[in-house]
Amino acid sequence: MDSQLDYVSLIRTRRSARSYEHHPLTDADRKDIASAIASAVPLDTAIPLDWKLADRSIMGSSALLYAECGATESELVEYGYRGQQIVLALLARDWGTCWYGLYRLPGSPCSITVGRPATPGLRSALVGAVSRGHTRKSVEQLFPKGIPGDSPPRLLTVLESARLAPSAMNRQAWSFEVLSDTEIAVQGDTGRFPDLGICLANAMASARQLAGASIVKRLGPGRYSVSW
Repeated sequence: MDSQLDYVSLIRTRRSARSYEHHPLTDADRKDIASAIASAVPLDTAIPLDWKLADRSIMGSSALLYAECGATESELVEYGYRGQQIVLALLARDWGTCWYGLYRLPGSPCSITVGRPATPGLRSALVGAVSRGHTRKSVEQLFPKGIPGDSPPRLLTVLESARLAPSAMNRQAWSFEVLSDTEIAVQGDTGRFPDLGICLANAMASARQLAGASIVKRLGPGRYSVSW
């Protein structure tokens, strides 16, 4: 990960790009995207992910980013965890992206569109409405045990970054629990999508930026902790 990036701001301002400029990738573009891929840190080094670019256009994008991945919880979490780090790194380089589950390249649970974003048009608005991409669940819905009233600002920022994570059809199939002033738990349902890993990446990246380091651990089936 690039320690110089403002991940908190990137997460807060990111929007899924659903309209793209016509932009065939150059060799320099491919090197730039490869650099973003290389910046992602793994959660489980035993799970190999070989990210590739497919020259296929979805929603007008320049290419699709994907990797072959199994369907176990650990593999799907890893896919989302690394993939979201790549998405944030691409965003910092002015690339537009969108997690896209309706088109899966061989062996992948979903792909990521990559291109230069264009001014949103009617198609973008329609896709956003269908996917409910402009809404997020409320704090009350995601924190069944509530948030302690004296929670420090850093904790609240990490929780907000996790809350803003994208997910398939914006279903946000997770809940959060405050374990301490420096640790949260995330309980999620992977299904066939890498949503839980995306959420963990947002929390990890924000915590690492704010505290200088962060640790993600698996606590049990579908349950992980992020501490700093």
